[in-house]
Amino acid sequence: MSPLFFVVNTVLGLSVYLFILRLWMQYAGVNFYNPLAQFVVKISQPIIGPLRKFIPSLGRFDTATFIVLFCVAALKLCATLYFTKFNIYLGYKYWQCFIYAPLVIIHSFGYLIFWLLFIRAILSWVSHGQSQLEVVLYQLTEPLITPIRRVIPPIGNIDISFMIFLFGLTFLNIVFSNLFGFWWEILSI
Repeated sequence: MSPLFFVVNTVLGLSVYLFILRLWMQYAGVNFYNPLAQFVVKISQPIIGPLRKFIPSLGRFDTATFIVLFCVAALKLCATLYFTKFNIYLGYKYWQCFIYAPLVIIHSFGYLIFWLLFIRAILSWVSHGQSQLEVVLYQLTEPLITPIRRVIPPIGNIDISFMIFLFGLTFLNIVFSNLFGFWWEILSI
């Protein structure tokens, strides 16, 4: 792996996570006075702000952010193909990056959910609801966990809904890997 690929892949990957978070926070109705929400908005506003003048939102769905997310995801996939030379050996064309950009978004969203749930679990042991970060994590992840908790309530003081959700997430990762093969595997680079 070249150092340039590491830098480009990291910057584009973090950008994908940033725009996913912005979309998700807006859709979930996260309190935008929270420091984490303000950070996400301030970092992404120079790109999203000017686009919003031309591209209106559709209800609670921020169309401008989604278009930027889609373009950054396609760019990340193109960079991965370019630096790993898969396009030369396997004959892939760069226009295919726009077809498979939704896979980058789905893959990144899955990893983001995993890490947010992991951080929320760790914070629940340490801060006991006193952290502002924990409030945002709760607002983002609780709608995903609540349906599982309705079916399988906590056993004593142990809530296994997180583990069940992560098991399902791992299962979906395997299913997508089997469905999309090479394209899903290259996203893990």
